[in-house]
Amino acid sequence: MGILIRPVESRDRTAVREILIGCGVFSNEEVSVALELMNEGLAGSYPLFAAEMDGILRGYICIGKIPLTRGTWHLYWIAVHPACQAIGIGRALQAHAEDFIRSLGGERLALETSSRADYERTRRFYRRAGYTQVGCICDFYQPGDDCIMFCKVLARPPDA
Repeated sequence: MGILIRPVESRDRTAVREILIGCGVFSNEEVSVALELMNEGLAGSYPLFAAEMDGILRGYICIGKIPLTRGTWHLYWIAVHPACQAIGIGRALQAHAEDFIRSLGGERLALETSSRADYERTRRFYRRAGYTQVGCICDFYQPGDDCIMFCKVLARPPDA
């Protein structure tokens, strides 16, 4: 009953949608945007990885290199089916993405998340994984819902 990390395939769209909806924190608009990014990723714009257990897709992650940076990447989406949270799937996806980024010479991974109370577990997940809060934009998503920015250094840049 191990976790298998593999590239996302077009056949995964329904499972990814169910995971996003099942998490209970994403709005319909956010689910739509995540699925649009998935379509872009399947077309080659963003690396997408899926986590399977017992042949069933249980989580996914979407990342991408940030244009105009030497080695900074962005974590756009990571989601794990609620029935499978807290058993290491998110950690496995995150570690795989970080290793992938390092393999391409990436230096850091940045991400944004909400300040809402229902995202506290998410923020704790990132802190435990070595991410540092590097910023906050008040009322970013809507009044009272700030954008909390995190970053993790994956590799030190070579001396210039």
